[in-house]
Amino acid sequence: MTFDPLEFCDLCFQRNKTILCETYKNTFIKISSIHFSQQAKLDKLLNKLQVMPRMIDRRWTCTLDVSMRKEFLDSLWGIGVSVHTLDDHAKILTRLYKPEIRQLGEPCTVELPNMDSWDEYDPKTRIWSSLKVNNKNEKFTTKSTLGNVLKCSSIEGTSYYRINKNEDSISLIPMEKRAAFNIMCTIAEPITAHWKGDTSGQHVFIDIKELGIIPDEIFAFLKRLGKGDKKIADNLYFETEDMDIVRTALSSIKINLEKSTETIDFASSDKSCSPIPISNIEKERLDVLLDIIREMGGTITTADTHIQVSGKRGSVKVSFTDEEKSMQDGNDIMIAISALEVPSRFSEVLSTIKKKIGLSDIPLESSLASHWPILNDSDLQYVVQSAISWYGSNPLLAGKIIGENEKLDRIKEWNKKIKEGKIRSTLDTITLGKIIKRSESN
Repeated sequence: MTFDPLEFCDLCFQRNKTILCETYKNTFIKISSIHFSQQAKLDKLLNKLQVMPRMIDRRWTCTLDVSMRKEFLDSLWGIGVSVHTLDDHAKILTRLYKPEIRQLGEPCTVELPNMDSWDEYDPKTRIWSSLKVNNKNEKFTTKSTLGNVLKCSSIEGTSYYRINKNEDSISLIPMEKRAAFNIMCTIAEPITAHWKGDTSGQHVFIDIKELGIIPDEIFAFLKRLGKGDKKIADNLYFETEDMDIVRTALSSIKINLEKSTETIDFASSDKSCSPIPISNIEKERLDVLLDIIREMGGTITTADTHIQVSGKRGSVKVSFTDEEKSMQDGNDIMIAISALEVPSRFSEVLSTIKKKIGLSDIPLESSLASHWPILNDSDLQYVVQSAISWYGSNPLLAGKIIGENEKLDRIKEWNKKIKEGKIRSTLDTITLGKIIKRSESN
């Protein structure tokens, strides 16, 4: 999961917004303005603790050692700087989620809007289970249970529904993902997950697969509380001292934690802060970065674990990581590999490099859309939407965005399926048809 750590703090700040918020354990960012006199006291406190704040993702951020946490929080109270900690967030979560079970209704047959891929939530296993869709007299139906949540997956993305009964009529009610997952949490049955300690007794690991599908609020909290580096694949990783708060959060959604008899050799799996080899990065994603940097006038030298990018005002060392966030430390830029799959985050990375070393100012939005590959459905959606948006003001650019050869062929195949009624789309397919026709005639 890639997420904004503040995304699920909306309920936390309903009454008043604090000055600082603990986004990850022992990492605090400024989310509200502060009086200059308080800022001076805060600077003095950090200087005493020998902590140097810096800008991360355009936000004032300071990260402390574990040993400094208590003194830091106590001192904040003394200088009148309010703070929202992860402990505070956990208390709010436990008020939102109650470990009670809502029983599903009777089995039923429900009509579906299309023949796309459909799944239903299984409260016992807490995973999705595929549904068989029947087609009779041009009507699509399936069998499920009243009150359950269904998921529809298509080229347009994923949609969520709940089966509802109004008098004698059974229908699907569209839902946002967040609401759907919260309802799934209430109908889920209690389960037991296991945690494993390491040989030092200082760390705890929980296999994500054992938790099943859980609300995004809970998962985001666990990611914020846990360690940011990925020591063991597909595991959440915590300090042992945080087990009580982890157990409390999971018990609120009916997940009981038990200690496993297995022990992990943490030292042998310690690979934190190791950059990803350039050869392991998806070539199509990396090529977008390199091509646009060259368009901005940058010079690139590639090494095994990083690329060196030079411009008018110097150079930066760019490497890649499995961490959740991209970071900059002087002339070192560490790019989260997940940022290469999200256009908005990709654009921010390019903007950071451009400003740091003085590259030419080009229109990043249109350049990114033109270079973007189609490797999955999200890519296809972004490319098509970008082309449609530009068509009215710049038809040539719209044609360049949908590209040629394999890229164009995939878009044409998708457009064909829409015309044949095999998939549905909310995009302006009439304009898309004009762009395709124009591209084929050139």
